[in-house]
This record gives sequence, C-alpha cells and structure tokens, in this order.
Amino acid sequence: MKAIILAGGYAHPFAETGAALSNLADRAGLASILYGEVEPALAQLRSQDLLVVNALWWSMSQHPKYAPHRVAHARDLPPGAMNAMARHVALGGGLLAIHTATICWDREPRWKELLGGGWTWGRSHHPPLGEVTVAPTAAGAALSGSAAPFALVDECYHGLDPGIDCEILAHAGAGGDPPAQPVVWRRRVGAGRVAVDALGHDAASLAAPSHAALLLGLLRWCAA
Repeated sequence: MKAIILAGGYAHPFAETGAALSNLADRAGLASILYGEVEPALAQLRSQDLLVVNALWWSMSQHPKYAPHRVAHARDLPPGAMNAMARHVALGGGLLAIHTATICWDREPRWKELLGGGWTWGRSHHPPLGEVTVAPTAAGAALSGSAAPFALVDECYHGLDPGIDCEILAHAGAGGDPPAQPVVWRRRVGAGRVAVDALGHDAASLAAPSHAALLLGLLRWCAA
C-alpha cells in the first residue's frame, strides 16, 4: 500500500511539509511517493492507496492582494481529476487533506463536499502564525493515544464548518483563546475514508510529538 502525497502551491513550505508527511507515512507502514502536480499523482493512484493532499491551488479571485500572483499560482483542478478522487474514495480508497488543502480548488464545490467541510471565503480566516493550543476529543485521544492538550506554533483555521457526519478529533484555539475551533476530523464516504487535519503549516508542526501521534493515527485509519 502506498501513500501518494501531493505537495505544492502558493506561499507555504511544501517541500519541507511534503518530506515530513512522507516520513510519517513511512512510520505508518506506507510506501510514500511525493508528487508536485495533480495529474501525475492521480495517474499512479491505485484503489488500495492513500491520497494525501498537502497543497494550495485555488482561483485567487477572492481578494485583490492575490492579483499579482494569479498568473504563477492560480490553478483549477485538471479535467477529470475531481471525478477520479471522488471515485477513489467511493470505491474504498483513503484521502487525507492537510492544512491548506481545505482552501484548494474553490471553483470545484465537490472538493469541499468530499472533505465534509473547508474554507469559505468571507467567513473562514486564521489569526497570524503563532502559538496554538490543540485539544483532542475522546475519539482523537483513542486515535493518538493521548487525551492531553498540546501546544504548537501553527495557523489555527476558523470557520471550516465540518458537517454533521464528520467525527471531530481535535479542536484548537490561538493566542490564548480556548480550543473551540474544529480542526481535525474524519468521515466515511461510500466504502472509503476521508480525514482532514487543518493544522500543519510547517514541518515543525507536523513533527511535534503529540501532533505526529495524531497524524499517524489518521494515516493508519485512512489506509485501513
């Protein structure tokens, strides 16, 4: 079983986070392969594999500040890609979305539907990168092996609005706020499994022991 890791996009350290996710996948017993583009990654995806999306590609049409970056970084999903990912999950495959993956492909509403929640322009936001307190739920503690809250330096996404069929695994709060934002969840779709970890801005966050333990649990659950 392989972990097909898609890592790339705008203004985040995807080389280092891709490598950190590859290391975690290896620890979870998955043979990891890194890709920087959607189509080559999906071309190698087999029914038993886990697709890990660690990317930031979207239309960049929502705010004037992104206008100078659109030519280089704005990107929609290639034709057929959404159908391929949805079919992969429905037939029993796994999907894990990391951090900025919740923002990806805003002109393809089925992506957010597949994740069970995600970024909504005009509602979702995040405080500046800084100290975040993460509190696992009972289900998250069972997955990671610890119920203890832990601290990270990360971006705490607000307003991702996971649906009622999503099992919340951790909440987070930034800047001394109580951990009230749902940032890690999982759901079943058809015969497959989908999980979202909206933390993971950089490799230090992904490698922090308590966060890594939760991610290892997610990787194993998605690949089961």
